[in-house]
Amino acid sequence: MKLILIASGSLLALNAFAAGSEAIIKQRAKELSNQNNVRQGVPSPAQPQPPANQTTPPPVALTPMAKLQTDVAAIKLNSPVTPGQKQQLARSLMALAQGPKKPSSGAVNKLVEDLSAALSQKALSEGTRSRLVQDLNGALNPGNLQPTQMRDIVSDVQAVFQTAGVSRKDAVAIGDDVKAIAGELQKSAN
Repeated sequence: MKLILIASGSLLALNAFAAGSEAIIKQRAKELSNQNNVRQGVPSPAQPQPPANQTTPPPVALTPMAKLQTDVAAIKLNSPVTPGQKQQLARSLMALAQGPKKPSSGAVNKLVEDLSAALSQKALSEGTRSRLVQDLNGALNPGNLQPTQMRDIVSDVQAVFQTAGVSRKDAVAIGDDVKAIAGELQKSAN
């Protein structure tokens, strides 16, 4: 009887371990797939669809997305990020949020710290910077996004940085920062 109980307990422990391993393997495979999408230029999950007939000329002043892209590009590889650059990046992120509620300054500052550290370690190409800004725009304006779309955006942000050569730990931290901000904004919208 004891032998049967011990054997049953061992089998249950093995199944639990295998289930945990399987989840980790699936997560890593999804991360690899997202990185491949970034490398191959698959459109960002947050990329807006162009209007059918756009007749108005583009504005002369920089849009919030263009300003953010300029601020991201201003952070140079292997150079210290100045407090002024961090402040400008934070202002641009706040301006990007178009809804009635803005993200908390603490959450934005955490994202700015992690972003600036990663950007000073590894350079992003112009296309990758554009993709990152599209993702950030989607996260800061979660209005009608479904939870699966938001997960895709966060995964894409992480993939952008992992593809650029930033460590997985740092890329995950940036993704978590984006997820926290989007969560704040989605909570306040409900």
